[in-house]
Amino acid sequence: MDQEMEYARAIKEGTLELICPEMELLVCPSYHEIALKGTGVIRSDDFGRLYFRMISPFVPGATRHKALFSSKPVGEIYAPEDHVMLRAVDENGREWRSNQLPLNLSNQIPLSNYHIRTNLVSIASFEERREIDYSSIRILIPNVRDLPFDMLTESRRFVAGKEAGGAFSFDHHEHEIGTAAVTFRREEDGFLSVLAGQKEPFVPTWTGLMCHALGLALAQTMLPVVTVREFKDRSDLCLHSGPFWRYSSHMPSPVPFTGPQGKHFWRLIELFFTHIEKRQFEPDPLLDELEGVRRGAQGSFQTACLTLAVGIESITRLLLRDEFSALVPRPSIQPLLDHVDRWSGDVALKDRAIGALSRLAEVGVADLMYAWAKKTGANKELVDAWKKLRHPKAHGEKVTEDSGWNLYCSAVELLHRIVAHAIGYNGPVLMTSQPGWGLDVHQNRGLRVGKPTQ
Repeated sequence: MDQEMEYARAIKEGTLELICPEMELLVCPSYHEIALKGTGVIRSDDFGRLYFRMISPFVPGATRHKALFSSKPVGEIYAPEDHVMLRAVDENGREWRSNQLPLNLSNQIPLSNYHIRTNLVSIASFEERREIDYSSIRILIPNVRDLPFDMLTESRRFVAGKEAGGAFSFDHHEHEIGTAAVTFRREEDGFLSVLAGQKEPFVPTWTGLMCHALGLALAQTMLPVVTVREFKDRSDLCLHSGPFWRYSSHMPSPVPFTGPQGKHFWRLIELFFTHIEKRQFEPDPLLDELEGVRRGAQGSFQTACLTLAVGIESITRLLLRDEFSALVPRPSIQPLLDHVDRWSGDVALKDRAIGALSRLAEVGVADLMYAWAKKTGANKELVDAWKKLRHPKAHGEKVTEDSGWNLYCSAVELLHRIVAHAIGYNGPVLMTSQPGWGLDVHQNRGLRVGKPTQ
């Protein structure tokens, strides 16, 4: 068992313990100044959450660094210099550095020592290696259900030096994504391993983009527990904090992926990854919107409906606004706007009229969807279902599971078809708008299914 998997299992099981005889809290953002020194331990709890405990001697009369007493009113943003970073050297001599941390020790009575316990988002270790002429990334993601693996691995069993049996299993898939050769493999204990290699260095965002691509295809939030990035003469090992639960979700995957349909699942991942990779150095609100929809689907049915309806509205504007123009060009309506502006009647009524006329020169979300449906041949009833789902939620009415389930499933298909259109995917999309959709597929996944017709 390799070291990365040992770390991954220990974090997931809550047994990680790194005893650190040397700990320092470095002042951000330069990291050259030490705010506090001590000893301690880095652990994971039963939920896979990372934290550290540190004991530091209290010296009466010594100047206490202001970075250790960062306290702001609720809602006020902390500046970079209000944070510290943990630097720790474990018992094996390996150095770890954490994410930035705000600390406030003002309520602590130190007596003989400071006692600090703080949660961590991640810790990273950097190690020099022999120089290599390729780069690689490995991601370990816990609690991932079975994927459409299509490549065999043969295992053999030996007893007293003689072969006593063997077995074959479909447990991995290989795919070219961009310039990288990527292998997806099912490991023991429900871990998914993603191993990628290429000649040139990987960009730092590659791991996050791959998790988003997997999240789209699985309709789940993909949280890595360990990531490793090797390039040139250095290796970066990062341990991430949990929890790593896979919450039950109302949302199905975009594509069926049993049997021969598996190829479409991997194709969807490839196209979505390359689509967002092109804008990797720009903030991509599409990723935030999709993640919000996925997380909302893990809540109540009301929450799932609301986040889906609003998310589709935002995603449609992001993906389709540059593809379709307004029904009424602005120059055509300008003379009418000028005429109303000269009207000497009620000012409030005139302002409302100008606002209504101005909106004719804008492209509404529903207009974008109907234009997209006409262009692509998609069923416009998907847009109708979204409008019905969006309307009562916008007015605070309650959508019950009995009355709203078909609307929700139709809106899910609409979302997936709009994203598929934007990234150039033309394979099958799960037709969740149809009664009885994917019944045999999704029963095996333990998710709720559409109500089949009798």
